Amino acid sequence: MTVGTDFLESATRFLKERFKVANPRYGSVYGIRKSPIGEDWEFDQATAARVFIVRISDAEGSAIEEQSVAHTRWSIEELHRRRSDIYPEGIVLLITGYVEGWIPDGPITLY
Repeated sequence: MTVGTDFLESATRFLKERFKVANPRYGSVYGIRKSPIGEDWEFDQATAARVFIVRISDAEGSAIEEQSVAHTRWSIEELHRRRSDIYPEGIVLLITGYVEGWIPDGPITLY
């Protein structure tokens, strides 16, 4: 993404182009991760990442799974079992809190 690009618009465009999800329904909570300038990134600058939760239909989920063996649906229990395989850190907590309803709406910082 370039400077000044809207995260939500970019995510919507990506979902439509890559996964054919025409009308994504975003969750009311999203994760933000910002790296400090001192971290070892390619251009040594502060970078931000946002993690949006998107609710899709079973048909859309099946279509995405058929595109690649790398795409799969996991239950909350499976997410917890595989938490060390999932990036960025904090995403399992974000998803769990959203699904179970105990994380408030809005941005949540991920570390």
